[in-house]
Amino acid sequence: MYKIIITAVLSLLVMLSFISFEPGFNDKEIRLGMSGPFSGSKKNLGEEMLMGANSYFKSINHNGGIYGRFIKIIHKDDRYEPKIAVENAYKLINEDKIFAFFGVVGTPISKAILPIALKYKKPFLGAFSGANFLRIPPNPLILNARASYEEEAEKLIEYFVNVKKFTRIAVFYQNDSYGRSGLSGVRKALDKRNLKVIGEGSYKRNTLSVGNALYEISLTRPEAIILVATTMPAAEFIKRARKNRRIIKNIHFGALSFISPKLLVNTLHKKTKHIVFSQVVPSPWHSRKKEVIRYRELMSKYYPDHDFGYVSLEGYFAARMVAEVFKDAGNNFTKSDFIKAMKKLSKEIKNNSKEISSSHRCGCLHRVHLSRYENGRFKTLIENSNEK
Repeated sequence: MYKIIITAVLSLLVMLSFISFEPGFNDKEIRLGMSGPFSGSKKNLGEEMLMGANSYFKSINHNGGIYGRFIKIIHKDDRYEPKIAVENAYKLINEDKIFAFFGVVGTPISKAILPIALKYKKPFLGAFSGANFLRIPPNPLILNARASYEEEAEKLIEYFVNVKKFTRIAVFYQNDSYGRSGLSGVRKALDKRNLKVIGEGSYKRNTLSVGNALYEISLTRPEAIILVATTMPAAEFIKRARKNRRIIKNIHFGALSFISPKLLVNTLHKKTKHIVFSQVVPSPWHSRKKEVIRYRELMSKYYPDHDFGYVSLEGYFAARMVAEVFKDAGNNFTKSDFIKAMKKLSKEIKNNSKEISSSHRCGCLHRVHLSRYENGRFKTLIENSNEK
């Protein structure tokens, strides 16, 4: 009897050695971890990203999940501070046992969390950041839904230089990894056209200390200023710039997508003349694309008291992308299967293949759209020519 028990135990141990137990999912649930600003001046970014993603995941869960597994986002507030985000990351991994990071908000936050994700081999999915370190060099654990800040800068410079015929471009940027990433993108886009940034000024993250930046930029007499900032500092800068006697009358501004267009419009009391907005998703209110219509339906169903918005639409697309990866990975997937599925979808997005626009894929990933606010609505100025 003793030998039988020993043999049974040894056999069980051998069997267990061939089974891959991945923390973060089981037969009923897949846990994703999100760190973002859910308090403070930037809480709208965290809240909207989460709502958009959950609107899609709730619809998936309502219909039985993916292969019977419900998707759950565990979110923690970092107040847009990297040190808090690092603490959140370790808690999400060690206490909440997440399978992957999802929808991390902000470049400095992503930069702080990414090394932890890579150390613990946690996929890093759909971050709300266009920074190059999430793209170059390619990493099998990283999957981006949005276009990069470099691509946004290229589209803005294309408009200001090629269409408006401006040659004097300055940059107002946040003095951290986010701001420097956008600044680098502007420089690269101007270099292609044999032009240089004529002036630049920076401010400290989570402050409205824009005075010194405005002074430095005003000395260079720019025709347009690219704003690589967050919403409230950008609004403060625009207000002051319009009153500054050194700044030319009717100065133009180009706002990168981390700036919330609707909040900026309201903060400026709808005085948005000569402001161009760069976005990585179509108009949440007016686009007739099937996926955007579906987004509006789900947001109205699950969050009827909240308006549509660019950030929540991006969250929706990121969730849609991640759900497709889980579907491709299969019912009895391992982390290795999931990473292979990530690589496959990433290649499709990069190559703009026809499959990415078919009925079972979201054809709105990795695009840049320019718009302006006129007569109470955002109107498309330039869209990516590859848009389906």
